[in-house]
Amino acid sequence: MRKDEQLKTSSTLERALLVLEFLSHAGGKVGVKELSESVQLPKSTTHRILDTLMQAGFVEQDPTSEKYSIGLKAIEIGMSGLKNVDLVDASIPHLRELSTLTKQTSFLAVYNEGEIVYIYKVEGTSSVITNANLGTRNPLHCTGLGKAILAFFPLEEIEMVIDQKGLKRYTDTTITNNEQFLEELSKIRKSGIALNYEEYDEGLSSIAVPIFNYTGQVVAAISVAGPTNRILEEQESISQLLKEKSTHISRRLGYVSAIRSNRF
Repeated sequence: MRKDEQLKTSSTLERALLVLEFLSHAGGKVGVKELSESVQLPKSTTHRILDTLMQAGFVEQDPTSEKYSIGLKAIEIGMSGLKNVDLVDASIPHLRELSTLTKQTSFLAVYNEGEIVYIYKVEGTSSVITNANLGTRNPLHCTGLGKAILAFFPLEEIEMVIDQKGLKRYTDTTITNNEQFLEELSKIRKSGIALNYEEYDEGLSSIAVPIFNYTGQVVAAISVAGPTNRILEEQESISQLLKEKSTHISRRLGYVSAIRSNRF
């Protein structure tokens, strides 16, 4: 292929990708005029690109409105990519930054058979030694990570977990009353932040937030844990950092906030 042909092919590909990217963020069907103005391409060029993308299945056209939207082929490729994103790989850089900024330990945990399982951990420079090593299982009801995950489960599943596992008391601040615990989960669901105030280990507290995947389901949680006085003193800043990191990780997994619905 001659150099001028390579440049033309590259330019055409870049324009097609630009069109696809705009359609993917449009949130609905888009007309040729709006699309051409948005991507700053001539209407005729935009129309040719759309025709090519339609033939390949990357774009669809509504026969009534004649407007365009992302096609099944593009969706299939996108979903395939999302399935190959590893939760731990997506979380590691954010957990490292959390520990660097807070100087406390950051955790990543998932739900399994009524408990949380720690699958990644980064120690901070001022962190205290905890017994939460990789593979360690802990209760849901008295850990920030557990509450952050459980709060976004359907009510029936929450009640099933409580029935099976109970609300065992570990410290004076452990919530052991069913009604009080459900109220706690409701607050977490509204705020998006779970606080563990010495509910499992005396002297240790944590703040946690949920992680969602491309289907809108909670799949994990991340937390920052440390001495209670440090966690409470920096609660606002730590909570903000956790929310920012959870947003990045969830988006990496394909999460779009509008698709999650209330379950209780």
